[in-house]
Amino acid sequence: MHDPNLPDNCTQASIDARFEPEESAWTARYVAQLAHRRDRLAAMRTELAAARFDGSYDNTDIVGYIDDEIETVSAAMAHPCAC
Repeated sequence: MHDPNLPDNCTQASIDARFEPEESAWTARYVAQLAHRRDRLAAMRTELAAARFDGSYDNTDIVGYIDDEIETVSAAMAHPCAC
């Protein structure tokens, strides 16, 4: 059965295959959660980029913040054991 927390066409086995045997068992689950968060942030960015905000925070500020969050999550995915 497909895990609803994993992206389409992705299995736990394919995620596990990305990691070295000596890495902790939690690493694959953590990276899957980060990938899910990155996908949600990207969807929010797309939606907010299409809207117009004026005031203290405009589109540039909001989209820039989301871009920073996506970059942070992607960096955590690249080096999950660096914490």
